[in-house]
Amino acid sequence: MEMAARQFPLPELLAPAGCMASLEAAIDAGADAVYFGADAFNARMRADNFHIEEAERALALCRAFGVKAYITLNTRLTDRQIPKAVTLAEQLWQAGTDAFIVADAGLASVLRRQIPGVVLHASTQMSAHTEYDGAALKDAGFSRMVCPRELSYTSLRRLCAHSPIPIEMFIHGAHCVSFSGQCLMSAVMGGRSGNQGSCAQPCRLPYTLGKKTGYPLSLRDMCLAAHIPEILKTGAVSLKIEGRQKPPEYVYTVTEIYRRLLDQRRAADAEELVALEAAFSRSGFTDGYFTKNYKNMLGVRTLEAYHSGGQHAYGGLSRKIPLDMTLTVQTGKPGMLTASSPRKTVTVCTDAALGAGDVPPPQEAAARGNAGRLGTTPFTLASFTYRSDNRAFFTLSMLNQLRRAAVEALLAPPARERAPALRERNTFSHTQTLPVYTASFLSAEQITPLAKEFFDAIYLPCAQSIPGMGIEMPPYLPGESLASIWKHAQNAVRVLVHTPGQLLQATRLGIPADASLRFNIYNSETAYALAATGANTVCLSPELSLPQMRDLQSPVPKGAVVYGRLPLMLTVRCAVSDGGAKCGGRCGGTIYDRKGAAFPVTGTDRCENIIWNSVPIYMADRMDSVRSAGISRMHFLFTTEDKDACDKIIRAYAAGLPPAGQIYRMKK
Repeated sequence: MEMAARQFPLPELLAPAGCMASLEAAIDAGADAVYFGADAFNARMRADNFHIEEAERALALCRAFGVKAYITLNTRLTDRQIPKAVTLAEQLWQAGTDAFIVADAGLASVLRRQIPGVVLHASTQMSAHTEYDGAALKDAGFSRMVCPRELSYTSLRRLCAHSPIPIEMFIHGAHCVSFSGQCLMSAVMGGRSGNQGSCAQPCRLPYTLGKKTGYPLSLRDMCLAAHIPEILKTGAVSLKIEGRQKPPEYVYTVTEIYRRLLDQRRAADAEELVALEAAFSRSGFTDGYFTKNYKNMLGVRTLEAYHSGGQHAYGGLSRKIPLDMTLTVQTGKPGMLTASSPRKTVTVCTDAALGAGDVPPPQEAAARGNAGRLGTTPFTLASFTYRSDNRAFFTLSMLNQLRRAAVEALLAPPARERAPALRERNTFSHTQTLPVYTASFLSAEQITPLAKEFFDAIYLPCAQSIPGMGIEMPPYLPGESLASIWKHAQNAVRVLVHTPGQLLQATRLGIPADASLRFNIYNSETAYALAATGANTVCLSPELSLPQMRDLQSPVPKGAVVYGRLPLMLTVRCAVSDGGAKCGGRCGGTIYDRKGAAFPVTGTDRCENIIWNSVPIYMADRMDSVRSAGISRMHFLFTTEDKDACDKIIRAYAAGLPPAGQIYRMKK
């Protein structure tokens, strides 16, 4: 069995760093790579993060230890934010970043066009989870895909085997209860957008579901330490620990344990699991998604756990990098110091040749002592060779200069081609005088003769498709379900797609495809990228204001949701049945927050949940404002409405009537 396990190469162990101390802890504990964010455009803005000078020091430290460093630029960006993000990325690329973790397709497009040789990893916020997604991301210039936490062992093995780009997977840390990239709850409920790095974590609050008040959306943290042998068989190239908002002690403890498990190719024992739980947990851990056992996945962080500690305070980086130095001092030649670390050798010289002096150069003991004064650098002197003719004029002060120059050269970033000035795209923005009305219905039973007359296109879930109407792809579609779904979809007149791979596959099959709101389209570059892949229309993010929608240029018609309850969350684990038996889409219900607001819950045929906003977007009396923003595709979402309610809404929009109850408005 041991020989069989060794057939699988060890993947990279990737640790989080929310501050310099956490980065040092990750290095100390044996991480192969770290990921961290700058002080803008990253999805953990509540972490300490790194300003540009700190990031440059962090990158130098990682480089010295042979640890790869990935920078998170994983928020959605507006058109006005993209130039600043590109400038930041260029600075960090020149400083030696190994790759950028990116969630915004538009930013990725600009970085690829702008920065020669840039390396891009697709953030899990892109919702990519199939081999088709891998193919689409490869075409977009990505060299790695971070897959969602929801994939099972079987799905992971399939994805790694079929994806044209390598897969990075999470093995430990907090779960988002919503499928990655598909949560609008924080933005809609409190105005703090998770898509822009400011999630307020409303999922951790109490709610009432059915007759029970508790925490139906608060999941335990993931821990796959008991599954290391299986994980090694998946083919994933990188194993990721979540926790950029955690302290250095957490980073050290968790990274050190997983380092040991990977090196020994074994599952964690009881003592190691206890240590992981002491570092941080929410009522224990879960491996529910990996094993497809969705029961007992809920948990909260108790006050007792907050105050119990769990590990000793981290004391700072204890490791040092050995240096072999050779100093050559000869008359008529420049003084020369060669310094070799395990990863790099540099040679530095005095500015001019050395002349003969009345005072002989330093003795070997003095020179060795001076060369070893490496202070707070990551290096320590391992060996020293001194070659001198005992006649050249050379001082310890000159050696100091050479030592500092050698350290600087050892820590220097790789030489990279400089990016040119930011190049603007030659844009063409589509204009359309007449509006087009489209609608998504959860059920064919909701569709009335008036709806068929009013809407230019209607989408239904795949399982309820009707000839002559469009279909809406499932937002979450693991690999083992792909073939049957796409075989069914080929008969559709058009398809509403939610991920890069779905768009690519629809284009390959020649099916007219529309990019849904789930793409989180924030900027013109994303619209152009999706249009280049084959999107006929794009539905802009409901988080954008009307002026932002107006400024966003697109080569295909721009759409927006003008009526309906927004999908706040997509949960792969059924909250209604508490992860129990599959209920085939019948798992409906309502979740109430602390203020009594009611959030409808509907199920899919695979027993996933969609949690909808408590009130619908309503713009019937403001359609002129929507039109003035350049929106020509007016999209309606019908969820809990019956036939009468659907017809009432259609008539209200036809007449431009004001709202009759509580509503949600598009931002002015």
